[in-house]
Amino acid sequence: MFKKLFTVLFCACIAIVVQAQNIVVSGTVTDGEGEPLIGASVVEKGSSGNGAVTDLDGHFSINVPSNATLKFSYIGYIAQEIAVNGKTTIDVVLTEDTNTLDEVVVIGYGTQNRSKMSSSVATISSKDVVKQTTQNVASALQGRAAGVDVVQQGGIAGADVNIVVRGAASLTATEPLYVIDGVFSNNGLTTLNPADIESIQVLKDGAAAAIYGSRAANGVVLITTKSGSKGSVKVDANFSYSIQTLAHTPQFLNASQWREFANMVSDNSGLARAPENVNPTNPSVDTDWVDAWTQDAPIYNADIAISGGNDFGTYAFSLGYLNQEGLTKQSEYQKYNARTNSNWKFGRFFVSENAQIVWRKRTPTSTFNIGMPTLPLTDEYGRYASWGPDYYIESENARRNNPFGGLYATDQHTSYFDVMGGFSAGVEIIKGLKFTTSFSGNYTQSHGFTHTPIYYTMWNEDGTPDNDYGNPRNSLSESTGVSSNYTWDNVFNFDRDFGKHSISATLGHSWMREFYRGHSYSTIDDVGASNIVGITNVQAKVSSNEKNAALLSFFARVNYDFDGKYLLSASIRRDESSKFH
Repeated sequence: MFKKLFTVLFCACIAIVVQAQNIVVSGTVTDGEGEPLIGASVVEKGSSGNGAVTDLDGHFSINVPSNATLKFSYIGYIAQEIAVNGKTTIDVVLTEDTNTLDEVVVIGYGTQNRSKMSSSVATISSKDVVKQTTQNVASALQGRAAGVDVVQQGGIAGADVNIVVRGAASLTATEPLYVIDGVFSNNGLTTLNPADIESIQVLKDGAAAAIYGSRAANGVVLITTKSGSKGSVKVDANFSYSIQTLAHTPQFLNASQWREFANMVSDNSGLARAPENVNPTNPSVDTDWVDAWTQDAPIYNADIAISGGNDFGTYAFSLGYLNQEGLTKQSEYQKYNARTNSNWKFGRFFVSENAQIVWRKRTPTSTFNIGMPTLPLTDEYGRYASWGPDYYIESENARRNNPFGGLYATDQHTSYFDVMGGFSAGVEIIKGLKFTTSFSGNYTQSHGFTHTPIYYTMWNEDGTPDNDYGNPRNSLSESTGVSSNYTWDNVFNFDRDFGKHSISATLGHSWMREFYRGHSYSTIDDVGASNIVGITNVQAKVSSNEKNAALLSFFARVNYDFDGKYLLSASIRRDESSKFH
């Protein structure tokens, strides 16, 4: 009985080993007409990195377990999954994904089928945008578009997002050109509500971006917002609540480890040990400064959209609200936005409009400072107290202010009011030839405010404040700015098929005017007797600046397609700027 059982288990183990052994699978990947697909991906499903790429003849070879499943994919074709089942030869025929090839992509001053494109354009759909809760649409591009780097200052609510397309192309500005529904944006993508996005196109190479001239040297990001559709009124409402937490926090020395380290430094340097590191006044103090500066931060997001349409056109209207606290203390961001757009057609004539109003406010935190773990955050009275020279391995006059005193005493914020919109009208002159004239603009008003009142973080034995610690003089600074641009475009678009020949052409003229004016002042109370900044007892600095420029442009583009196999694209643009003679 034991021998039979042993024999059965032994055979089962052999079967498992045989089943799991690797084999070499080879074959070819072709299209529906038998042409080899060069660079098609062959990946073992469920594997972390086992894959191969087809060569010039569409041939591949890969080492996989005999029971593996292979996934075959190629851009513009429907992916296939095939079980190996011990086979060493597998030939695959991929069929074209007509939905992908027929996808209409927004490009500069027009649209084009993806199957007819010869330049590099990355597309992110609305489904990808709403997958994550974010205060900035730019964050939705992170990891979703090849060659597009997205960097945001971590922890601070409402922090600006920097986008770099295929590396920096300038020594100064690296931001791409942002165009939202045909309107050039002054503020990148910060004003947009992610729920309003229909699609994002990133024009990455010179051929795609050339139609926008030198301003497109760092790439172009085109945003299309959602519009209505024919039918009954549709109402969409969404609310989300989420919590941001630190994925990883750096580990620092605790109080005991710090004293040991500080004493070692003193001994090796021939200096006297700091008294607080020999006989601590508060031996139980062990401050975790990372924990003191950071917090779990909630995000509240709500929006509602109404859309609809009929035989003559479509419309859409939306409202949104966002409240985000930062991972660092005293950091907060609020945004209210309203957007509307509509498209109407009457015979050969068509008109459209879009408008957006946004108010946003950001409360940034001060510089993140890490103190020594032997330093208490507050004194016995609960005040944010600083620490004298005895705490440090420094000169006798060394002073360190408790950063939390200024953090909670200072009132600091920046608010923005943005209006963006445009109106266009056009006519189909003949079949395939359309003329469109449009006027669009962007207006932004900003206001920055910082008030640091009198406060102290060190007190003498008699209870009087020590002027060397804290802020003994009341100070106030304020800045305002107004920026605007408006553009007038006149564009002819031609798109016709002639047998195997397909031609689309764009010819246009653009005129843009941009303006900026800013003022700022800062005051410091010389007397320091109160928290009221007077006119007669202050040091004040006032500054202002103004910029005014215009741009006159002419541009043209031709796309030619023969039999869906041979593509040619050519574009030209000439800019005349008032910034140059």
